[in-house]
Formats: sequence, structure tokens, C-alpha cells
Amino acid sequence: LTDTESESSYYSPQKVKSREVLCLEQEGITIEVLMMGEPFFNCQIGFVGCRALCLKGIMGVRDFEENLNRREEDAVFFSCGDNLKSKGMTYLTNSLFDYRSPENNGVKAEFILDSANHKETYTEIVGMQRFGAFYMDYLYTMENSSSEGSQDFSVLNTEELVPTAQETSMKRLVVGPLDIRLHSSAVHRILKMVTCAMDHEYEPYCKPQQETTEACHGPATPEEISRLEEFIPTRLTSVTLLQVSVTVSMAEFNLLHALIPVILGYKATPRPVSVPVFQPLHPLPSVQFQVERVNFDHSEPMYGPELVTTVSSLSQPPENLLHHCYAHLYLKVFGFQAGLTCQDRTGSFLPLISIIPSFSTAIYGKLIQLPAFWSKRSSVPTAECIFELPHFTVQATRPQTLLLQAICQSWTHSMVNGSPLPVSESLHNEVFKVSGCPHRSSHQRQVWTVKSPSKWLHISECLQSRLPAESQWSHLRVVTSASRAHSSTSKGRKFPL
Repeated sequence: LTDTESESSYYSPQKVKSREVLCLEQEGITIEVLMMGEPFFNCQIGFVGCRALCLKGIMGVRDFEENLNRREEDAVFFSCGDNLKSKGMTYLTNSLFDYRSPENNGVKAEFILDSANHKETYTEIVGMQRFGAFYMDYLYTMENSSSEGSQDFSVLNTEELVPTAQETSMKRLVVGPLDIRLHSSAVHRILKMVTCAMDHEYEPYCKPQQETTEACHGPATPEEISRLEEFIPTRLTSVTLLQVSVTVSMAEFNLLHALIPVILGYKATPRPVSVPVFQPLHPLPSVQFQVERVNFDHSEPMYGPELVTTVSSLSQPPENLLHHCYAHLYLKVFGFQAGLTCQDRTGSFLPLISIIPSFSTAIYGKLIQLPAFWSKRSSVPTAECIFELPHFTVQATRPQTLLLQAICQSWTHSMVNGSPLPVSESLHNEVFKVSGCPHRSSHQRQVWTVKSPSKWLHISECLQSRLPAESQWSHLRVVTSASRAHSSTSKGRKFPL
């Protein structure tokens, strides 16, 4: 980051000084591109390991200066994948640097140039075995359904909406084991860079384009409808996160009152900021979130404006064509859990104390493309959302609740001197059960539990558009078999909320 500073003299010019605050390291990077004219294009990108770490100081806080002699592991707040020492040279597979490749053994290489074999060969497991941190596979194919040759879809007018070429586009992104540690040093560095990007006096590089409604060319012919029903080019995007761990530690220092207003769009007011003397907290209470797997899928028509213009002109559009006029989103979360942990002086974390036991959930949503074309169609919903939750539980003792409150307040309550109040040793011992410390008797401990023991929870919301904007309505449906919330003590009494 660069900043201006002045000399002691009043008339001395300001000098620009640069200071390193972040470092990003990647290793084992591979980019492969395979082309066969217009019909086939494939690009694969992957790397073995990636990590980000803090450097020196931020906003006057000298948290990672060299004279502090802090461990390098404490500076790392983002790590993904593995390193080359343990992973090996698998990222060089079939390249010219691989002695086992066909070219290095005098054999002609064979390439996969069709979509079906490509999907069977380059799977998620194969990509992560080769790289380990990040794997992206972009595949574009264009197959001719007739002998007329390929056509350019982007230059067609509405009379030539569907060419004989059938196009498909698919992007798959897989991110390996993720470990994110959001402590004060990392959060302030990230938000400081966001603040510098938001606080500028020049015009933005890009502005959102306003939706324009062009005049319709008229009803589509039966031939155009039949060709549309036969095949519609679609763009698919799939993102997968594996073994994600996010740890939010108690704030060791808090100067967010100088950053948040700028990020929210308010004008920065120059005022003196009291810089605290950095003192590492040990032990450091933290909230940790763990997810086994996250799947995000998104699909949309490749040429949405042309498709919507044609389908919206029909008095009764077929369900198949209407389905492709939406952008569809699927989000599936497997094995999500949250709890309390603590980082000791050696940098290791204690076993997780579960607050939210492991559960899975799924969300589906769809959004109509170019809503202005559907403003007069009251029967066509503009958006729909479905949320499913098989089970969900929250359980915490009173000391655990107090520790959670202290962690949240260390971030939300920005202190004047920048240093939040430390957690009492007795509270820490009560939560993490330090050996040799006296505890209260078990009958004084209360466990608050909120459960949804239903087999499934289904929430759907449908937004439909009518001609007047005031007549838009929303329908919300919640279906569940039972839910309960109670407080139980060691004596077995239950108090309904």
C-alpha cells in the first residue's frame, strides 16, 4: 500500500511511501489449451498450493514486524491445497516436462476432441489428484446438426435465431481443502485494501448497463419454435468447494471505525486514530465453521436476449422454452457445522466444541431473463426460490454463550484505544474445561437447544409480475412437521419458550 507523509517542516513536500502488507504465494501452476478450429475448445488451469500471509504492519499497528519474532505460521491466514514437497510433480503430467509423456517417448499423442469422452476422462477426482488446490476446466463445443457448416450465433438477426450449429459451454471450478483464518491482522489488511479501492476521485471503470427493451419483430414462425424446442444453447457453471474451514478469532485490535464508513459509501472524515500497541492474545478464543462440501451450479441461456424476444412474443409459450428463459441456481451444502475453539501459544487449535452440529441444506432459485419483456404476463413468475433443511440444531451452555458474545463484541464494538477487553480466565476455563480448574456443579449448567426434528423443511417463494408495479405480490410457503425450543437442566425439567 502507498501513503503520503510529510516531513517535520510545514512547507516540506509530501512524500509517497510504499509498504508491504500482504504476500500471496502459489506453486505448481499449469495452463493447458486444446483447440480444433471452431468445433472444440478446452482450457484447463490448476495449481498445487496457494497461501496468503501478513507482512510488517497495518494502519500503524506493528503486528508482524521483524523485531517481534513471531512465527511464520501465525502470519498465514489463507492456505489451500498442498505443497510440491509432499504432492510431487503431478502437475506436470503429460507435459513436455514429463518424461512419461508420449512426445518424450517418440509416440504420437492422442487428444480427446469430443464432449462425452472429455467429461468421462477429466473428472473432479482426476483434476484434484493432479493439482490439489484449484482445478478449472472450461469446455466449449459446437456440433453441426446438418451439413450446412457452422454459423456465428452472435451475428444472427432474430429471423435466424437458431442456427444449425449446436453450441454448449461448460465451466467447472474445484477448490481443494481451504483453511481461512480471519484474525485482526488479516481482516484489517483486507478491508484496508478494499477501502483504498473504494476511496477514489476518478470515474469508475465500468457502470451497470441499463436494460433496454427493443421492439419485437413479431410472432415466431412454427419452424423457429420447432428448432428452438430441438436445442437451445446453454452456458453451465459449476463451482465446488471441498473441506472448507473458516476460523474467526477474537479481535486483538479493532480499528474498523476508520474503514467501514468508506466501504459503505460515506465520505472519509480525516480524524486521528489511536493506534494500540500490539499485544498477541494467548489463548485466543475463536469461532470455527467447517463444511465438507459446497456445490454451486448456475445455468443460463447462451443467447438470452434473442431467446427471450422470441419466446415472450408467443401467446402461450411452451414450458420447455419458458424454462430456458430463466437463469437457474443450485446451492448444496453438505456437512456444515460450527463451534468454539481456542488457539494456544504453540499456534495449534483445541478440538472443536460443537455449537451447531453437522447438517446439510439445499437452495434452488431461478430468475427470469430481461423482466421488462414479461411485465404484461401476470402468469409468468419473475423469480422463485426453494429452500430445504432436513434438520438443524443449536446448543450452547451459558459460558459458551457469553464467550460467543465477547467474540462478537470485540469486532462490533470498536474501542477508542483500538484494544478490546480481554476475556476473563475463569470464563475461558469454564468453556474449554482446563484441567485443574474448579468448575460449577453440573446442576447449575443449562443447555439451550433449538431443534427442527422434522424429516424435511421446505420453503418456497414465488414472485409474479403484473402490469402495475404496485400489484406485485409474494407467496411464501413453509412446511415442516414439528419444531421445538426448550431449556433443559440436569434435573430434566423443560421450559417451553
